[in-house]
Amino acid sequence: MTASDLEPPFTHGVGSFDPSADSVVLWTRAEGVARVRWCVATAAGGEPVASGEAEVPAEGDHCVAEVVAGLDPATSYRYWFEAGPTRSPVGRTRTLPAEGTAPLRIGVVCCADYSRGHFTAYRAMADADVDLVLHVGDYIYETQGKGSVREPVPDREVVSLDDYRARYRQCRSDNDLLALHQRHPMVTMWDDHDVADNAWRDGAKHHDPNEHGPWPDRLRAAATARQEWLPARLADPADPLTLYRSLTLGDLAEIVLLDTRIIGRDVQPDDDATLPYDDPRRSMLGDAQRAWAHERVRDTTRPWCLLVTAVVFNHMELPVEKGAALGDMAPSGYAVIGGKVMCTDEWDGYPAERERLVDVIGERGAGVVAVSGDVHSAWAFEGPCPQRDGGSGDPVAVEFVAPCVTATPMARQLPPGWRKLLGKVAERLPEARWFELEHHGFMVMEVDRAQVRNHWYAVDAEDPDAVPEHCASWAHRLERPGRLEPVDLGDDPMAPLRERTGPTATGPQVVVPGRPVVVLDEAIPRRRLRRRLAAGAVVTVAAAGVAATVRHRRRG
Repeated sequence: MTASDLEPPFTHGVGSFDPSADSVVLWTRAEGVARVRWCVATAAGGEPVASGEAEVPAEGDHCVAEVVAGLDPATSYRYWFEAGPTRSPVGRTRTLPAEGTAPLRIGVVCCADYSRGHFTAYRAMADADVDLVLHVGDYIYETQGKGSVREPVPDREVVSLDDYRARYRQCRSDNDLLALHQRHPMVTMWDDHDVADNAWRDGAKHHDPNEHGPWPDRLRAAATARQEWLPARLADPADPLTLYRSLTLGDLAEIVLLDTRIIGRDVQPDDDATLPYDDPRRSMLGDAQRAWAHERVRDTTRPWCLLVTAVVFNHMELPVEKGAALGDMAPSGYAVIGGKVMCTDEWDGYPAERERLVDVIGERGAGVVAVSGDVHSAWAFEGPCPQRDGGSGDPVAVEFVAPCVTATPMARQLPPGWRKLLGKVAERLPEARWFELEHHGFMVMEVDRAQVRNHWYAVDAEDPDAVPEHCASWAHRLERPGRLEPVDLGDDPMAPLRERTGPTATGPQVVVPGRPVVVLDEAIPRRRLRRRLAAGAVVTVAAAGVAATVRHRRRG
């Protein structure tokens, strides 16, 4: 199935969002009809355990978001929509646990510029055996499109409500993104390109009111389109600008989603000489969100607090002795402030705000894992460390940073001669234990009572059939606050990813669109199986109840 195969009115497939222990938000788009019927079942082809009708709002870009309640916790469901005799594709979703500390697996993605590459990382995530997908920002890019792989629609910077809607429609027509939403529930938070580059609450770096119109109008347009296409459970349904919220994973963890982009952010310090970067009045969160975030972090009801921040929490100031000489050669977003080379759009540009949160994490003690993206590179941090002692104290948290799906990776933003220099400089960052600056990719987190393990994967965004490659795995044990240790996955670096495309014995046909499948208990697309065998991979499959290990040995 490809986007062109989808039968009207369900031309953008289905999706599910913001699951809880007893409910989930089901989504579709159905242009040209006034109402649709939705159905939820426990198995493919089974009788619905819940059903109903929903209005299709023409004024809401024909997007339907229906909260379905009364479901069982920690349960996989199949769902679909109907418009007369026409049925949508069958999607799969899963509710969160209500209690207990059974392990959970969470995929993490960010930064997907449609014009710069194929959504290969999304296809890999669609195939992965995860309970939930976190998208930590830049689901769309508002720019005209600087890449050469695909032409964006519209062919200009998006500003109006119609513009943002058109960009979402294009992205959601991508076969791999269709598959991702069909296969897994998703939780999202916005970052700047979901609105405008280096956005803050009252403007953006390149927003010109004379060219783009009033900022409040543009911000409202971006937020409206986002809520239509990526529905979140808002504290106030009439206020799409208040996105911060949390989800509980039984007795195991709480996912605390911070809005580090709009609701409380002051202008970046390199654009505001009147308020120094280290001024204690400089805000990233705002008063209301700050009080809420500190309360959530202090709550030790569950062992883990997964603190989602779209921008990097740890220190990324580049330790370059002659920072000013770096000048325009610095990675995107970096500037020389107070003699330091820093990315002012990250938490580095708001150190007093960060220190307040670091103090609260220190009060809590063990269990805080920050999850972020934005910087188009992959990182494992031990930190931050409190700065009141010069940063020499013990780290209070760890942080896992997701690489980009298609945006230009950090190292590729520089001329080749500077890439090695950037790597050497990054090695001097005191809180960084591991980094990868060259590749696109995604992360998979495994959370259990004792530890959080994070796995990084790289993909080739120029090759729509590329196989994800394992980069690294690091673990944070609850008994060792703020510390990481490398994980050796042995001979099976793909262990966290079990293929689940194609027909299965227990589920519907959830197909990676446009790709043939071989029917196994855990089905693997034939092309991918061939590529893995050609690369010398070991693939374990099960067919007709007989397990087998297939190994290809290269000739010569």
